[in-house]
Amino acid sequence: MSPLPPGLDEQPLHDATRDELIERLQRAEASLARAQARSDDLAARLEEAEKLITAITNSTTWRLSGLVRAPILRARNFRHTWARIAYQVACNGGWHATLMESASELRRHRLQYLGRLWRRFSGQPMPESVPGSGKHAAHDYHAWRAMRNSRPTAARPPQAEGAPLISILIPTYRPPLDLLQQAVQSVMAQDRDQWELCIADDASGDPALETYLRELAGQHPRVKVTFRERNGHISACTNSALGLASGDFILLLDQDDLLTPDAVSEVVACIQAHPGVGIIYSDEDRINEDGSVHTSAYFKPDFNYDLFLGQNMVSHLGVFRRDLINDIGGFREGLEGSQDYDLALRAMERLRPEQIRHIPRVLYHWRAIKGSTALDHSEKSYASTAGRQAIADHLNRTGQHAEVLPVPELPFLNRVRYPLPAPNLRVSMLLVMDAPAERLAGLIASMWQSRGDVDLEFIVCMSGKVTPEQLVAAIPREEQPRIELIHAQPGLALSERINAALPLTQGLFVGICSVMFDRFSPAWLEELVRLAAQERVGFVAPRVHNGKDLMDHGGVLFTDQGRAVYLHKGKPRNSHGYAGRGALQQSFRALSAALLVVRRQLLVDLGPLTPDFPGGLSVVDKCLELDRRGLANVWLPCVDLAFDDPHGSGRVNVLSELGWIGAPRRRWARKWGNAVPDPAYNPNLSRTGDFSLNWQD
Repeated sequence: MSPLPPGLDEQPLHDATRDELIERLQRAEASLARAQARSDDLAARLEEAEKLITAITNSTTWRLSGLVRAPILRARNFRHTWARIAYQVACNGGWHATLMESASELRRHRLQYLGRLWRRFSGQPMPESVPGSGKHAAHDYHAWRAMRNSRPTAARPPQAEGAPLISILIPTYRPPLDLLQQAVQSVMAQDRDQWELCIADDASGDPALETYLRELAGQHPRVKVTFRERNGHISACTNSALGLASGDFILLLDQDDLLTPDAVSEVVACIQAHPGVGIIYSDEDRINEDGSVHTSAYFKPDFNYDLFLGQNMVSHLGVFRRDLINDIGGFREGLEGSQDYDLALRAMERLRPEQIRHIPRVLYHWRAIKGSTALDHSEKSYASTAGRQAIADHLNRTGQHAEVLPVPELPFLNRVRYPLPAPNLRVSMLLVMDAPAERLAGLIASMWQSRGDVDLEFIVCMSGKVTPEQLVAAIPREEQPRIELIHAQPGLALSERINAALPLTQGLFVGICSVMFDRFSPAWLEELVRLAAQERVGFVAPRVHNGKDLMDHGGVLFTDQGRAVYLHKGKPRNSHGYAGRGALQQSFRALSAALLVVRRQLLVDLGPLTPDFPGGLSVVDKCLELDRRGLANVWLPCVDLAFDDPHGSGRVNVLSELGWIGAPRRRWARKWGNAVPDPAYNPNLSRTGDFSLNWQD
């Protein structure tokens, strides 16, 4: 907005005299006239410029010069296109891997892939649609849902005798009556009748609500209602509903949300498939106030402890074994707003990981209305505070004395920061790459200066002539760290370099670095060690971005047969990613070999890295071995590293390093088989691994 003309902001209008008002009006009119004159002058200049351009382009000289201009423009465009191709080839890991990736995509998408490839390299706008989405945008969830719902569904097996009863709990307090009626109707519309509905009203004092609930209970024998005499807030109210329940499991439903018609049958099927289950959760989406539009689906991974500490992925839909909930005392008062988060944390403490099951289907519609966190997390900031308290209490109960912090860019999400077991713990950093001595010296100096409250030694395995003194020359002599140098043959495999360097390490922790990094966040190594020191953790890796400020290396997702990708590769570094996962600590089956930290004894116990798998896949193989042992390989995005050389970029398809056919691919298939579905991903998401919707299955 432009500023007021001089004088109009001097004095409130109601305090000015008539003469003052006339004078101020005259000044405003004069200012307006000057502005109009400037506008007319600019319009005249624009018209003259357009005439000049027309005269030039119509001239004989301009036409003849086209013979020279056209090749120059084509050369410039070619140079721009070639730069894009070169960068893509570097990201893919070379021409061979690029051709493999292109052939795989061509088989899947045919001519549509060629069109997208041309647009990408020529700099043209990419179409919003993807193979299978037709005219709809790739992220059009409303259209995707309609397409999925239009498909014929397989007939459900007959209802088995002895199937578990699901008690659906709804706590109410002065709800919009029409929305509560819709929630109840979504229960009545279930395609299985293994449910009972338990409603507790928290002293709403609403005669219309009371009349409706009494009539509902009178008409339907599977509906139970209780009215609290005093308002006790949602934890106490839900406990009152829990007191009515007689089912084997309880299912939590808010007073204005909806269940899908197959919610109960899907839950019952999960219980029967996994008899020892204690917690079940599903995917969810959001609906507007009248329920006509579905948006913001959250297709969740299987249970991921580290991610769960960052966000409450169990809610919604949350189902719990009733005797377990009674044993832990039901809902805890004082944590209203995150009472379901606290309940899940306390229940989880008594379960093994395999007793927490995820149903990869949207079974719950969360209504986004004013005052709901479905619409805006800031509506209930007290819920975030209560959630962090619930996590802190869980950590204390389980002997993990860590602090719970808000994620800086997403304060409604959390980060758990563990303590250092002791100050100045030594980390042995294996630098296993070839580079000029001055570049390696710069890398070592940067690592050393920004390491934080840990000690650091370097074991360098490289080819070429260099001395240890040259590599630490950029660090003051009195501060220089211990350094060992192994002269490797050119082309020596990454696995052999690591195997050669490990016996020389003296630290309690080992770092593996295979990329020439240029920038490190403050105390980067200290933060990685804090997490790697936890007994349940295997490898730990930072977030890595490239010179284009795009996310690059990270957690590995196995999204399709023969395909593995890095989480959110190519997204802007400041992107929060899908459902906040670009900013949240979480575990993966494997991590990038660009840089990792692990307890030295774990690496020794695993034995030497195998030469069976080329490049970074020998490290991915060790990650998978630790994952198979039940240890968590954790990605820590609050630690941020960067490189500028495009050759340091991670492959678009991590498994392309195995080659198209041959012994390494056969060995990988024999050892790890089909890694799909990946527990850190979701089958409703695209097999390319970009978290778009899966339109083809």
